[in-house]
Amino acid sequence: MDFPKASLGTQNHFPQFESPQSIFDLLNFRVSEFMGISGSLVTRICENEYGITREEWQFVAMLAELNAMSPSDLAARTTVDRSQTSKTLRGLMSKGIVERQSVPGDRRKAKVLLTEVGRDLYSLIFPRVVQVHHEVLQDLSPEARRTLAQNLSAMHARAFALAQRLKPEGAAGRRQGGSRANWKKVLKPQP
Repeated sequence: MDFPKASLGTQNHFPQFESPQSIFDLLNFRVSEFMGISGSLVTRICENEYGITREEWQFVAMLAELNAMSPSDLAARTTVDRSQTSKTLRGLMSKGIVERQSVPGDRRKAKVLLTEVGRDLYSLIFPRVVQVHHEVLQDLSPEARRTLAQNLSAMHARAFALAQRLKPEGAAGRRQGGSRANWKKVLKPQP
C-alpha cells in the first residue's frame, strides 16, 4: 500500500457543503479521502507490525467489544458484504485469532468469537489505534470533539435512514454480470 501522496495533505480548499460545485465539495468524497489518509496509518500498523489486514483488525475490534456474534450480524455491523466477511473470517481462523462455534440446537448456525490469541492481539493494537485517533484530533478543542461526535452520530442516523428509504429494487447480481451488465443496458438504444 502506498502512503498518501503529499498533495492530498496540502489541500486548502474548504468544502462547500451547502452548494457543491465539484467532487471536492461532497461529504462522501471528503470522508473517503480522510479515511484514505488516516486509515493508511492504521493499515500500516496492522499489516507491517502484526500481519493482519485492516478488515481483519475491524473484525477483531468488533468482536472484542461485542463478544460472540453470527457472521451475518458481524457483516451487517461492519458494512462488509457477506462474501468478504467469510473470506476475512477464514483468514482470522487460519491465524488462530477467531474461532467458530456452532449454535446449540442448530448446527447450521454459528457464532464467531475471539480466541485468547485474538484478545491478546486486540490488547496490543487497540492502544496504537487510539494514539492515531488522538493525534488526528489534536487540533480540535474538547468542545469541538463533542460537537463532531454529535454531528457524526446525527449524520450516521440520517444516512442509515436514507439507505433504507432509497434501497434499490435489486442488487447488481455478480452472477448476472454485476455493474457491467447494468452499464451495457444503459448504452443500448431505447426504442
